[in-house]
Amino acid sequence: MEKQAFAFFDFDGTLIPGDSIAAFVRYARKRGIMPRRDFCRALLAAAGYVLGLVSAADSKNAALRFRMRLSPADREALDRDFVRDCLLPRVYPQAQACLDLHRQAGRETVLVTASTENYMQIVADELGFSALLATPLRPDGTVGENCKGEEKPRRIRAWLREQNREADFAASFAYGDSKSDLPMLLLCGHPVQVNPKKALRKAAPEMETVGWNEKRHFKSGRK
Repeated sequence: MEKQAFAFFDFDGTLIPGDSIAAFVRYARKRGIMPRRDFCRALLAAAGYVLGLVSAADSKNAALRFRMRLSPADREALDRDFVRDCLLPRVYPQAQACLDLHRQAGRETVLVTASTENYMQIVADELGFSALLATPLRPDGTVGENCKGEEKPRRIRAWLREQNREADFAASFAYGDSKSDLPMLLLCGHPVQVNPKKALRKAAPEMETVGWNEKRHFKSGRK
């Protein structure tokens, strides 16, 4: 089996500034789709997560619970509108240029993110990623295993096995902004810190670092 080089990208804080699920909650509330009670519960759960009192799964469940009261069509419309209005306009222009360079070099690009697949699949399609590895949603709307930390390389390896493919990790690239991305970064021969947080810089001070700035315009990666 011939090995192939890939380029793996985190999303929140790497391709865009900030956290996408927090933006999703704000967007749904501003549109009047998320009831005030659910909004307050989501805020409390998010605060609990920051303090280490609430798990990532419980925090995300609190943020997304309201979606299951919507019809499937309304859920899809909300996800698409959110991506169009809030996420794509925030993608760093350098990120899109980086994706284009990897594709031109023959590397497949894979989006590996702790954000949930309901809206991240739309992002992956719009940016032209070959594959998405995200936190899954179960049929009842609750989240599955959080795609963060050590789960990222585990998901990458599992995906490769499912595809019956083998990665040339020494020739592959990985991009992330936080210490939780370090397991994925260390998986590849060419790890790159993007606007790294202090904990990541401290954990890997010799790793290549780039600074990406705010986006001016978006161009779809779809063909």
